[in-house]
Amino acid sequence: MNSLALHMQKMEANLGLVARSVADFPLEDAALAGWLNLVAEGLTGLSDVALSPYDMHQSDFRALMYLFGNAESPVFPDELSVYLAQTPANVTRIADLLVKRGLVARANSTEDRRRVELRISDSGRQFIIEILPKFFPPLREVFSCFSAADKRKLQQLLCRLVKSMDTVIDP
Repeated sequence: MNSLALHMQKMEANLGLVARSVADFPLEDAALAGWLNLVAEGLTGLSDVALSPYDMHQSDFRALMYLFGNAESPVFPDELSVYLAQTPANVTRIADLLVKRGLVARANSTEDRRRVELRISDSGRQFIIEILPKFFPPLREVFSCFSAADKRKLQQLLCRLVKSMDTVIDP
């Protein structure tokens, strides 16, 4: 049994013990949350494998991908902070790293000199085009257990969960 499956088995056993000791424990909900966390950890692990030769973390790569997708317009650090769900200080660290590597350019905004804008550089675009295909095989393999209909249904369910979370986290 691989480590994620073993982890899931231990998590379920532990939650069962907790449920026997704590009245009204939401066992199914806690198990679902645990499974989703485990899936997130697994997907992060896949990213880490692809990114480790480049000494890059997932948050750095996600920032670069956001800039790649928004190459036609400047991105402001506060916008990137919201997208990445990172603190402004961490976005500054990420931007500093990407600028230092020549993957991103930082400049004062032409509309408001007090604001800084970030843009992906030609080197950054080339980096994304080269590295992104390395994610495809493991991603396809991980999701190969689902049919196209399963994937659509999972996406719908996750979308519904995200909307529900928004009502609880930020009512």
